[in-house]
Amino acid sequence: MNTFPLARELVLVGGGHSHVIFLRMLAMNPLPGLKVTLISPDTRTPYSGMLPGMIAGHYSEDDVHIDLVPLCRFAGADLVLSSATGIDTLKQEVAVRGRPALRYDMLSLDIGSTPSMSLLENKQDQVVPVKPISNFLERWQRFLARYAEGGIEHVGFVGAGAGGIELCLAVNHYLTRVSPLNKVRCHVFTSGKTILEEFSAGVRIRFEKKLVKLGIDVHREFLANDYREGQVNSVDGRSVPCDEVFWVTQAGVQSWPEDSGLAVDERGFVTVKDTLQSVSHENIFAVGDCAAMINHPRPKAGVYAVRQGAPLFHNVCAYAEGKPLKNYKPQSQFLSLISTGDQGAVASRNGLSAEGAWVWRWKNWIDQRFMVRFNELPEMPRASVNDLQAEFDDQMQCGGCGSKVASDLLSEVLGELMPGDVPDDDAVVVQVPDNHQLLQSVDHFRGFVNDPYLQARIAVCHALSDIYACGGKPLSVLASITLPHGKPDVSRSLLTQLMHGSLDQLKEEGARLIGGHTSEGMELSVGFTVNGAVKPCERWGKGFSKTGNVLVLTKPLGTGALFAADMQYRAQGDWIASAIDSMLISNRRASQLARQFSIDACTDVTGFGLAGHLQEMITDEVGVMINLDSLPRLPGAKVCLEALGIRSTLHDANRRTVDISVDDPSAEILFDPQTAGGLLLSVAEEEADRLLEELRAQGYESAVVIGHTVSRVSGSAAITFGE
Repeated sequence: MNTFPLARELVLVGGGHSHVIFLRMLAMNPLPGLKVTLISPDTRTPYSGMLPGMIAGHYSEDDVHIDLVPLCRFAGADLVLSSATGIDTLKQEVAVRGRPALRYDMLSLDIGSTPSMSLLENKQDQVVPVKPISNFLERWQRFLARYAEGGIEHVGFVGAGAGGIELCLAVNHYLTRVSPLNKVRCHVFTSGKTILEEFSAGVRIRFEKKLVKLGIDVHREFLANDYREGQVNSVDGRSVPCDEVFWVTQAGVQSWPEDSGLAVDERGFVTVKDTLQSVSHENIFAVGDCAAMINHPRPKAGVYAVRQGAPLFHNVCAYAEGKPLKNYKPQSQFLSLISTGDQGAVASRNGLSAEGAWVWRWKNWIDQRFMVRFNELPEMPRASVNDLQAEFDDQMQCGGCGSKVASDLLSEVLGELMPGDVPDDDAVVVQVPDNHQLLQSVDHFRGFVNDPYLQARIAVCHALSDIYACGGKPLSVLASITLPHGKPDVSRSLLTQLMHGSLDQLKEEGARLIGGHTSEGMELSVGFTVNGAVKPCERWGKGFSKTGNVLVLTKPLGTGALFAADMQYRAQGDWIASAIDSMLISNRRASQLARQFSIDACTDVTGFGLAGHLQEMITDEVGVMINLDSLPRLPGAKVCLEALGIRSTLHDANRRTVDISVDDPSAEILFDPQTAGGLLLSVAEEEADRLLEELRAQGYESAVVIGHTVSRVSGSAAITFGE
């Protein structure tokens, strides 16, 4: 929970090595008053030093990835799962694909590099670039599938630096190990006269011998510029047959930093001073492969990005507080540990080299020690007040109406997002269509997703679900938002994200924002009062009236346990991403579809858990029989509840209030409180299959029959279990 007013906004673009180190240092040494947001297209980021070992089969994918979701939670940072597409340096905004721009006071870029493919004349989609690594791993799986079908005899590797040679040896080792009888010939293409030109003669000789021993062909002074009809072609007209080509050449860079007006070098890399600040914009930092230090040029290597994490953290914090920044000079020599495919490696430094299994064990120890820093996150106390907090006076923040967000700030945000349609009355008339009843509901909760835009969208889905559960149609919404105390620019930025998310989701739902209330408090919270309408004859109730009906649940369970685990940094990023995707599925289409069927009763599954909401539907005459094995669970929910023993704070209270006697660990999912959960529908048995078919066609892929209604005998259990 944020307990300090927010004074500055830092946006980190990219989950590279420097930024993950920055985030861990931020968690260990928090800077109160600094709001941090990481933009990354993926929930996890690979550690490049272990990638060849993964390809060779020595590590799993999980072993070589750092999970950004618990790391950001640990650091108190927001996480936006998308990609940056540009920067407006005048407005100080980062354009983000598929959502509103993010404001910044300070910006840091760690977006990596891509293999330079400028010479490749065509078929760029048919070669496999090694970066970005997330895309490479997808292509690697497709390569393995094609290999398993027997369609690959020759594999090419364009680029003979350390990355290309390591990858070639790793691929060769893996293919030889998994299918020793299916011989594949590997080819290395280098534009120079030798491989590993950046290393000493001793290192080159060791690897030349290794390649010869393994029967790997090296094509020298072969400047590849084309891949056509299964042939790698060079500028001098030579051709070599290859069924698959991996592209591991000199690093290139994305174009949008230069297009945004940042100073770059002749190859497009962001030029930075010794303080890691952009040459052209002092509040923008750049690190890792995307940056070029003007005074200390170095090759693109992960070791430099790792070393830049600490000076980046110091200088960003110093800049935020108006303190002097420190110059950083990268080392000119570093220890290189290059793996040889098998569990061996070559060590090189200052012209000396050594090789053997012991070198690989040494490399493995270093790599594992690096990864454990991010896989085992400790509990850390929060820091005390610093100079940023001194910008706020000593007067206590007001409560009551004195805590409202300033009217000019609110009007400015709404004016930008709702031009010509800004609510301006103290109260609003809600028009109810003729022959309809007014439906009203309210929901409000603290922020639990560390992305304000998505938090607002989920809150809208959650609030409107009550209207859909009655078979109604939403009409209008009143928003109730509490922002953490902060400077006007930071508050405006946060309010913009929240309102943008709210309006985007309301547009999808077909409802209108007609007003609301904003205030400042200790932490972010979002809520909505919703108005809807339904014809009395079409309104669904909660209580079951028929036996023999089938119970259909439209969305999976588990959000309570997953986000409890997230707060403890124990949830995997892909679990949380799946939970967010599920919460963002509105119940609107499910409700519309269900109106075409014989629905006996309906409710939405939210805070009381599935069992609690079933309890509300049961009558003296009608109970339910549930099939525990059929209950749909979100990825990771079973692990959290049963293996890790993690429960939401409302879990035990939900269990106490339900008349259930069951001794089965899998039953714990019944008491898990849901946010933006699905609809629970009682439908005639003969219509259930068609309802499920149509629900799944509309995106409710987890919709499933979980049980049926049964007759109750006086004194019998309301909820029983069976198939």
